[in-house]
Parts: sequence; C-alpha cells; structure tokens
Amino acid sequence: MTHHYDRFSYRYWIRKCLFALLALACLPTGVLAEGLPGQPAAQLDFPATSPGVPAYARLELLIPDFDVPNNNRWAAIVFYRSPECVPTDFNLGDFFDPPGPEGLGAFACPLLIEGHEIWTNGPEDDVAPRYVISRNAVPELPVWFVAWPELEPYLASGHVDIEDLRTMRSLRRGHARWFEERLYPNGIPGLTGGAEQPGISIRASGDLENGGVFSLHWDYANFGETDIVSIRFWRPTLPWG
Repeated sequence: MTHHYDRFSYRYWIRKCLFALLALACLPTGVLAEGLPGQPAAQLDFPATSPGVPAYARLELLIPDFDVPNNNRWAAIVFYRSPECVPTDFNLGDFFDPPGPEGLGAFACPLLIEGHEIWTNGPEDDVAPRYVISRNAVPELPVWFVAWPELEPYLASGHVDIEDLRTMRSLRRGHARWFEERLYPNGIPGLTGGAEQPGISIRASGDLENGGVFSLHWDYANFGETDIVSIRFWRPTLPWG
C-alpha cells in the first residue's frame, strides 16, 4: 500500500525550491530543537524561516477516503491562505500548488497561519518534517462548512475548485478565533524524515457569518483506523433584558 506514504508528504516543497528568490526561505536556518537520542532535530518557524506548506486549504483528494473532516452531515474546509487569493481554476483536491515556471503557486498568497516544523535533520536531507504545529496568525481564520451530501459528488469527480464551494447552497462561512493543527507527516521508506505514526489533529472554534458560532474537532490516525470528527453549530444564548 505504497500510496499511503504520500498522504501527508511535503514532497513538492522545501527540498526542491524552484526559484532563486525562494532559496533563502528554503535554507535550514532554524534553531536546533530537542531531538531523540542520537537524532539531531532542526526547528523551522513559519513564515519566518520557512515559507510554510504550498497549499490554500485543508482539502485533499490525493488519497482515497482522506479529503476533509466530515461527520457525514457537514464537511469543514480550513483555509491556510485567503479564499479570495485561490485561483479560480485550481483544483483544491490537488492540495499542493508549488512554485513552478508559471509562478509562485500558493506562495503568492499570504499565509494566514503560523507555527513551526520539527525536522530530523533538516529540509535538505529529509523528505518531510517529523511534526508540524500550526495556529492562526490572524484573528479570523476562514473556515467554511458545506453539507457533506452536496460536497461528496465533487470529491468523487476528482475536482473541486473555489467557485464550486462558493456556489454551494449549503455554504456556511465561518472565522476561527482559535485554531490549532498538529500534523505528523508521512515518511517514505529508505528516506529520512516523517513521523513514525502519521496523523493529524485539528481544533477550531469561532463565529459564523449568520451570527452563530461553531466548533470543529478532528482526529485522524493509523491511515483511517482513527477518524473522529465533531462539527457543531449553535447560536449563543442572549442575555436577559
């Protein structure tokens, strides 16, 4: 089942910076972090010393049954970069939009999250970090919710773009006042880097544009053996008087 090794891989970035102007951002200039015995670890803070992941949102169709957190009623899409900056013709299911001959890809859009990556040796030697923690760098991180039955056909087709999401009748736009993502990326056999036990954990809470509030919890591990999602909407209780 070699396809599993691509699930959280950062294979398109860091190790292969394609533009000279990104070279400084791609150097392992972070400080040393505490590592396992006999294993040095480099910490890169993003966006200060790393450009961050070249992606717009946590929506992925690279691997079957790993797309977005959903509870079979609602799906949640967390944006790492502004929805207004996403190219209308980009398939969000591809997840990565790395720099290339035609431009900077997702790096052309400001990053709305911040955090740090822990590498076994560094991005020049490792295929992926061992651990990445991300938090919102803005007070209102975009989080969109759409009905799972409305989104699922798009995912099955292999293509979903930002305009598809905007035109969905069930769309609820939210803004996370608090967001945290803990990512344990996949490694690749024979190469250094990546987590021994890949997985992802997301926590977010904030306001909906319609005046309600939301909370999002997602825990995914063991290639889907653990896949726990909680998505809640409610309206705050109004004070008397």
